[in-house]
Amino acid sequence: MATGKMTMQQLLGHLDLATVATDHASDATLRPTVAPRFRADGSAPRATAPQKKLPPPAEGDRSSEEVRILGPLAEGGMGQLFLAEQGGLRRHVAIKTLKDEFLEPAFAQRLLREARILGLVEHPNVVPLHALHTDERNAPALVMKRIEGVPWRVLLRDDHHPAFPADARDRLAWHLQVFMRVCDAVHYAHSRGILHLDLKPDNVMIGSFREVYLVDWGVAVAIHPDHRGWLPMADEIREILGTPAYLAPEMVDVARQTLDVRTDVYLLGATLYEVLTGAPPHRGASLQELLYAAYEAERPTLPPSVPRELARIVQRAMEPDRNARFEDVEALRSAVAAFLDHRNALEMARLARSALTDLRARLAEEPAGPPRIRNTATAAKIHRLFARARFGFAEALRQWPESTNAASGQRATLLTMCRYHLDRGEAASAEGLLDELEDDTETRALRAEAAAQRRSAADLERLKHEESARLGEGARARLLLFVGGLVALASSVAWIGEQTGIYEWRGWHGVVFGVVLLLAGAAAAFATRRSLFANRRSRNIGAALAATGVLTVVLRVVAIDLGISGTKSLVLEMVMLSAGAILSGTLADRRMLPSAPCFLLAVVGILQMPTHALAIVAAAALSGTGVVAYRWLKDDRSGTAS
Repeated sequence: MATGKMTMQQLLGHLDLATVATDHASDATLRPTVAPRFRADGSAPRATAPQKKLPPPAEGDRSSEEVRILGPLAEGGMGQLFLAEQGGLRRHVAIKTLKDEFLEPAFAQRLLREARILGLVEHPNVVPLHALHTDERNAPALVMKRIEGVPWRVLLRDDHHPAFPADARDRLAWHLQVFMRVCDAVHYAHSRGILHLDLKPDNVMIGSFREVYLVDWGVAVAIHPDHRGWLPMADEIREILGTPAYLAPEMVDVARQTLDVRTDVYLLGATLYEVLTGAPPHRGASLQELLYAAYEAERPTLPPSVPRELARIVQRAMEPDRNARFEDVEALRSAVAAFLDHRNALEMARLARSALTDLRARLAEEPAGPPRIRNTATAAKIHRLFARARFGFAEALRQWPESTNAASGQRATLLTMCRYHLDRGEAASAEGLLDELEDDTETRALRAEAAAQRRSAADLERLKHEESARLGEGARARLLLFVGGLVALASSVAWIGEQTGIYEWRGWHGVVFGVVLLLAGAAAAFATRRSLFANRRSRNIGAALAATGVLTVVLRVVAIDLGISGTKSLVLEMVMLSAGAILSGTLADRRMLPSAPCFLLAVVGILQMPTHALAIVAAAALSGTGVVAYRWLKDDRSGTAS
């Protein structure tokens, strides 16, 4: 056979069409033994008288599982389908067997080979073969899953067919999803060494529950050497198999090259062509014209309504030169998936752009500057809109990294929210968003503004730190209780000594005790200096307390020098302590104010009961220091400060 380009007459001269009906439909599969054959040693012989009964099958082809025929389901070219119930499982199955007029060994062997192929290509998108039986005529009977659904071609012709799922509003996307599942089945078959060779929408069934099944493996062939002698091999094909309206050029002229996985790639491209245009790629008024159109295999043109990227995918899959096609079915499927991703990316970017518009409109209604009282509901809405826009553009870029629309939208979203945070003095949040953007003049300006805000915020924070009354509260309270406790203890012991007559108060005793108390307080303050003097305010309070202690000692020395009696000296001390509490409470920490009444009451008590002056001093020391220490400890535990 010549391998160059032939005319239609030359091609037909190499074919024996004697067994093919002159009115063969363009979308009907050419079956083996009745398909056009290439003339080699003459026309292929065909049995003249059909046998009424086949020879007994081989032992391996028998099955003991019982099925009960319930009725006919459908008919094909050489076979028929029956509805049956499978044994004790009470499962409805479909049984595929031969028509009476095809009870010939060649057809029986072909059906057996189809069963073997189905056994090899177990896949979710291939109709499962449950068992292989023989009927009473000794004809093979394939027990298969019963499919309840419609051929894909029916749905391609009718956009309003009730078999469409309710959520299949985007018809193109839905059909492309079906196409990719068909690709999955074909790719798996190739991995098992099987070519389908009759891929078309009519051979895809859509189940009632969104199942997608690639059916009719009757003309499939093997390409794996281990299958030779058990299955028909691609390099043994000497007839035109498949459906004329979809044939790859090498299927019409097998002298060009042996069939391989790229032949199925072409057929899938032809199927996708029909999905997009509503008709198969090859056209002709007769079978001869169809076969020649497939032989010519002109590069298909698609209408402008077909997305450009999809058109390129179809054209590459249907390249006449199979070396220019997709290298395998998975590459074809990935290209379609990438197109769907792009469609999704565009939709995601559109929704994100809408959210960005809403975000800008909402921000335009916000007052400028940091709000004194934040509206949490408004802030939550702003952040929801930002999240929608940000995620939408990010997802669009993840699906389609080359999308300039999504990239510009993502940048605009981040800059918009960055400006929002800067207007509210939230420099850290703004800088976090700027980290996601490329460095340019605009982002550098925003970074400089954020840095200035951070410096101002740091200065304010340092000022707040220095003026915070919370720092050192616990240490101050414990030191105050320690000093007050020593005063109360010493005064109580001295009072008891006076009452029992074993001790008499002298002014110089107060001076000595005051010095000892100052030293003890200084030692305690030094031991807790880190927490006691943590900031400026703490140091000021500590200085006020220390000054009060020193002035108390000085007052006692002056009182001795002026000849003021011990009781009167104690009155002056209480007055001075009261004044010191008022000054410290006014200038440093108002929580010290409640101690002033304690010392003033002590003045009244001493004047009224001079014999119990030391006891009154002890009570004033405990109450005056205790009320202040209590407030400090309470606020330290609760984290508040006055």
